[in-house]
Amino acid sequence: MHPVMIVIPAAILVFGPRAWVNHLLKKHDKDELNLPVTAGNFAREMLDRQGLRLVKVESTDIGDHYDQHAKAVRLARNRFDRKSLTALTTTAHEVAHALQDASDFPPFVWRTHLAKIAQVTGQLGVIMLVTVPMLSLTTHRPFPFRTVGTAVLGIMGTGLVAQLAALPSELDASFNRAIPMLRESYIEEDKIKDARVILLACSTTYIAASMISMLNFWPWFLRGAVASPSNCRATRRQTTTVKPMRPHPARPRKPGRNKSAMEPIVRQLGKPLIRCWLQMRQAF
Repeated sequence: MHPVMIVIPAAILVFGPRAWVNHLLKKHDKDELNLPVTAGNFAREMLDRQGLRLVKVESTDIGDHYDQHAKAVRLARNRFDRKSLTALTTTAHEVAHALQDASDFPPFVWRTHLAKIAQVTGQLGVIMLVTVPMLSLTTHRPFPFRTVGTAVLGIMGTGLVAQLAALPSELDASFNRAIPMLRESYIEEDKIKDARVILLACSTTYIAASMISMLNFWPWFLRGAVASPSNCRATRRQTTTVKPMRPHPARPRKPGRNKSAMEPIVRQLGKPLIRCWLQMRQAF
């Protein structure tokens, strides 16, 4: 498989949904609606209506999100005092996560547990990636490629499962909770359609992130295809036709001091693992 066949879809998945979301958020954030409340007041009113008076509403500089540990709905500072459709729609989405937390919504609970597991396994994977090659070099023993490769695939798979587990929670927060919340409050019906499009665009970013994580596995499947029995048989047939060369006398080298052995380790194990770990830290 040519690398371009992977790079182009990955670039579309990365930049396409984000460009769409940024366009919609900016488009509907320019005009102020004729509303009696700002985004911060709207969040406080919706939480109080559901009996969640202990959940705080705060402004932040790191984007809209719901902090489960602090029990706080945090809104971007540049939207906290706004009355735009973008501000109220994103606020309704984060308030919906607070409602999921309060009701122990199963997908939200599983998402939280799997995110913790993925974070721990990601950290263990980085430690393994650093310590195992060092132990192999110092003890002059063969590097356990199969064992480490299986462990890395398990770690990457845990992160992928955590991202996939977040999708039901995000979709429920957007369409089963945020849309009714907006419809029953101050948003007119003609603006509800625009709010639905905003939430749909935001949902595509989570789907794209999950698909990008799946692309991290393609080098492993490609390597398996190259090492298939048919390819191995073809290689043997080719080698039989080549006249063997006389080995030149050389000084024997210890397996543990072969510097070229580190190159496939870093390229095939290190890069996918570190990239997946960084994506998980940004997503959760």
